Amino acid sequence: MATTNSSGPSSRRVGTFEFIYRVLNVAQTSVFLVKLQPPGPVASYLSSRGISYGAKGESIELACHQTSLPGHALQTHEVRNDYRGVTERMPYRKQYQDLSFSFYVDNEYGVIEMFEGWIDYIAGMNQQGDLNDYVNPYAQYRMNYPTDYRSDSVYVTKFEKNAGHIGRLASLGDTVPYQIQYNFVGAYPISINSTPVQYGTPDVLKYTVNMTYLRYVIDRRTAQQF
Repeated sequence: MATTNSSGPSSRRVGTFEFIYRVLNVAQTSVFLVKLQPPGPVASYLSSRGISYGAKGESIELACHQTSLPGHALQTHEVRNDYRGVTERMPYRKQYQDLSFSFYVDNEYGVIEMFEGWIDYIAGMNQQGDLNDYVNPYAQYRMNYPTDYRSDSVYVTKFEKNAGHIGRLASLGDTVPYQIQYNFVGAYPISINSTPVQYGTPDVLKYTVNMTYLRYVIDRRTAQQF
């Protein structure tokens, strides 16, 4: 005879302090940091075009005003009738979504130069020397090898405003703040969104770059451990 499992959750009283501690101690969307270091061959190519990541990279990264914590999904295959009348979905691959970074553009256009140069290197525009050669309508592209343009030094770090007060928080008995860091493996820019410019009320110029990658690894530690 079949039995019914009655071990589900039961209700209980939650005090105000416990509710605040468990529910209202929330993370904020506006506190994050990105790292977008191109690999060595790309950095050398950028340097030959007068773009120094060492000099401008940190300013470009700090100008990133919007990105997203990455998403992913399992691709599945439908399996039918292993059990009569039942359809199952069996995962066979993990698929990652492209990552988007939006930047404020400074009046030296450093972020534009950096990512245009990175994509030019991927497309092999350094193969024929002078970039002016590509004004020729018969110019061709020869893509570079992925090992030369993929970067393992692309990070998104999410932290909180109290991350710098670990000692004081610990003395007060408060929760030590954590940071969560996403390290993207084999990342490189795959597209750049068109950026409108127009007459009328001026606004800050924004520049959006989309990057693809092989996978990401999450590292969760206290702020002090980072």
